[in-house]
Amino acid sequence: MSHDKDRETWLNFLDEIDEYLNTIESTLLELSSDRESTQEMDAVLRAIHTIKGGGSMIGCPLLSELAHRLEDFLKIIRVRRNSIEINAYLRTLLLQGLDCLRHVSSLHRQSEVADSFWLIHYANPIFDQLRAQLGELQASDDVTLLNEEAGADTVAIMFETAVEGLLERLEAVLANPSLPCLREELELMTEELSELGQMLQLDNFTRLCQSIYQHLSVAPDDQVEAIAVLL
Repeated sequence: MSHDKDRETWLNFLDEIDEYLNTIESTLLELSSDRESTQEMDAVLRAIHTIKGGGSMIGCPLLSELAHRLEDFLKIIRVRRNSIEINAYLRTLLLQGLDCLRHVSSLHRQSEVADSFWLIHYANPIFDQLRAQLGELQASDDVTLLNEEAGADTVAIMFETAVEGLLERLEAVLANPSLPCLREELELMTEELSELGQMLQLDNFTRLCQSIYQHLSVAPDDQVEAIAVLL
């Protein structure tokens, strides 16, 4: 029973790896220099990183090794996307590299291993050609990725904290039946939010705040509370 359970878990891992491989393939098929694909590439990097770890968990070190090599090239594309031309040749090489992972995973499912001839004469040349096209991953590339991830988290935290504080202030004003200085408070709040949007480079949010401010400046007194409630 224990052996059957272990094999079921092992096969489930392989099924998940196949799903991640499909996710990566879908993005690579659409990859181009003309298309902004930062979010898609971030998802690809998470998927390939999971495959790399999954290979170790299911006792397939070659899968982890090849996933690691492909991950490095995907990182290069993600970080240097503005200086790399994504052409059909590069896209084909990436898909061929991905097929190498599929091959190893499929063999492992059958309790088989890739032979050295395949690795030397098929897989390695593909990754060598990718290296010739993209170069080596540099430490600065990893630093850039980490800084972008940290920057995104910092922006989210700053935005949430500032907006929460301003909304609490607005709620306190609305809680007073006489609504003292409501228009002034709303105008000040939209100005502060607009400045926050400019600082964090949130263009759509900034324009929204500026639009609300303009509506406030011409709104009759009896409509100011309705605008506040919408916020």
